[in-house]
Amino acid sequence: MVPQTQLNSSTRCFAVIQGIALATMTKTDIVGVWALDQFIVHRESGKDFIWPGTQSGTLIYTESGYVSVAQNRDPLSNPTPEDRARISNFYTGIYELDLEHGRIFHTPLQSSVPSNIGIQAERHVRIDSTGRLWLSGVGLKERVTLVWQRLV
Repeated sequence: MVPQTQLNSSTRCFAVIQGIALATMTKTDIVGVWALDQFIVHRESGKDFIWPGTQSGTLIYTESGYVSVAQNRDPLSNPTPEDRARISNFYTGIYELDLEHGRIFHTPLQSSVPSNIGIQAERHVRIDSTGRLWLSGVGLKERVTLVWQRLV
C-alpha cells in the first residue's frame, strides 16, 4: 500500500509551529536521507538535556511516502536499566504530511518496539535556516526533539 500525502512536491506552504510561520517547506524539502545531529529530551520539569552518549542515526523519506528511521547510541560506561533499554530504536513505515500545520505523521509497519507497529505518531516538523530538519513529538517516555542534517 502506497500512502497518499496531503501535499505534492510542487505545493509550497508555511510550516506553523505554535502559531508562528517558521519556514516555507514542500514535500521535496523533506524527501531524502538525513543524519542525526542532535537528540534533545524535554523533561516534564521543563528541563531539556541532550540524550547521553554518542548518538548516530539515519532518517529516510521517500517520494512515494515511506519512512525509515534507525537510531543508535554507543553504550554508556555505567548505564541504568532504562539506558540499557534505549540503546537503539528502529522502524520503517509510511508517513503523511500536514505541512500547513507543521506536522508529519509516521505509522510504523515494522519496529524494534513491537507495540508501536500500526500506531500513528505525530511529529511537529520544521526546517531551520541552516537546512536542518527538526522533528518533535512524544518519544517512548517523554517529549523529544531530533535534529537531522541532510546527507542526500
